[in-house]
Amino acid sequence: MRQFQPLPTAVGVTMLDEQQKILLRDSWRMVVPIAETASDLFYKRLFELRPDYQRYFKGDMPAQKRKLVAMLGFIVKAVDWPDSAWREQVDADQDLFLIVLALGRRHSELYSIPDSAYEPVGEALLWTLDYGLGKAFTPEVRDAWTQLYTLLALTMKMGRLSVQPAEDRDRVLRNIIASDSEVSQAGE
Repeated sequence: MRQFQPLPTAVGVTMLDEQQKILLRDSWRMVVPIAETASDLFYKRLFELRPDYQRYFKGDMPAQKRKLVAMLGFIVKAVDWPDSAWREQVDADQDLFLIVLALGRRHSELYSIPDSAYEPVGEALLWTLDYGLGKAFTPEVRDAWTQLYTLLALTMKMGRLSVQPAEDRDRVLRNIIASDSEVSQAGE
C-alpha cells in the first residue's frame, strides 16, 4: 500500500486537468453503490491509523458517515465543471471554494482539528478507494484523488487561518510565503 504524500506548500500544486476530472467522476460513480461500505472502511482505517482520533467523533457515526459521502459527492460534482463554467456566477451554497474554506474553519474552530490530521485522513481516503475500487484504482486514478485531496486540504487549512488571531495568521502567512520563496529559488 502506497502512502499518502501531501505537498508541503502551495508551490507546485496545480489545478485538476480535464482527464483527472473524468477519472474522479468515473471512479466516484463506482463508489456510490458501495458508499455505506466505503464510509465504514474509511473510518475503520482512520481509527487504525490514529485511534486517538475517535475522540473527534463522539456523536452519531452513521450521520457522520452520510456527511462524508455527501461532501465527497458534492466535491466530485463541483470539480467536474467545464472550464468555461468557472466564470459563471455561483450561489454561495454551491461554491466549492467557499464551502471547503468554511469546512476548514469549522473543523478548526468547533472541533480543534490540527493540521497534522490531514495526512492520516488523506491516507485513509486513498486506502478506502484502493480497497473499494480494486483494479479500477489505477495509478492515474490514485494521482487524481491525491491531487484533489491535496487541494482540499490546503483550502481547509486556509479556512483555519480565518479563525486565528491576526498576528498568528500573519505569522503563518509569512512562513508560507518564505517557504514558497525558498522552494522556488531552489528550483531555479
